[in-house]
Amino acid sequence: MMVDAGADDNNQTKRGIGEDRAASAGVLLPKAERLIELVRDGFANAACQLTWTERTYGRVFSLAALGHECVVLEQLASGVRQEFPSSIMALLARHHFETWLTGMYLFFGGEVALEAFLGESQRSHEALRQEIERLHANGVALDVASPPLEEFEWEAARWKYERAAQELDRLGSESGLLHNALAMYQVVYRALSGTHGAHPTHRLLDTYVDASSMFARVLPRSQSVPLRRALLQGSLVLSAMHALFSFAERGLPTDEFARLVNELRPSSNEDISTSPG
Repeated sequence: MMVDAGADDNNQTKRGIGEDRAASAGVLLPKAERLIELVRDGFANAACQLTWTERTYGRVFSLAALGHECVVLEQLASGVRQEFPSSIMALLARHHFETWLTGMYLFFGGEVALEAFLGESQRSHEALRQEIERLHANGVALDVASPPLEEFEWEAARWKYERAAQELDRLGSESGLLHNALAMYQVVYRALSGTHGAHPTHRLLDTYVDASSMFARVLPRSQSVPLRRALLQGSLVLSAMHALFSFAERGLPTDEFARLVNELRPSSNEDISTSPG
């Protein structure tokens, strides 16, 4: 993600963190369309049609996460075109990051990651079922359907994004692409949640308040500095990385994904290979 940690406070206030370094909409929007097209073309290839067994669950769900990332990228691109509020863009970017982190951990983490992923679904489902039964017992009628996860007989577990980022750092460090997964979680994910409006924090609500006089006035719209292109650019880099790994494993072309990563990621001394190890 495009966080400009080196900018001074004055520049951050005037321009927003990273927005001044992001590529133009004229550059980003066509790249977003092309990335989504490439991913969906890859999904249509027979190489991405995996037998549905326990051995392939992790790979299938990782590809499904990539597909969902593309749906979110479409919304981020729309936000750039239509000038969505920065808080909505931050919410979309955070959801994209969560999906990317889930998909990449499922790709690298094997059975351990899959057990945590499906175990969280089982835990959440069971908690919901118990709460519905408690409300019914107290005379509260709810028309809520909660289908059981009968096809997955996994023990309940708790999925934590921070833990997934730690494991991704350990498992993916040799690739040269994923050694900063935990740092991205600690800085970018938390910044999106707490600073840029994905959560209704003091920082977000304060942008609606004009306290320039002795009376505070609530404004109809946030006065925050727009943050849109930087979030789209960072999300594009992440999804291109995900596609690079997923399609390379399936023997599909990855040169365009590598080129997009090298063009849009923060400056680095080395280019990304089209065939990650």
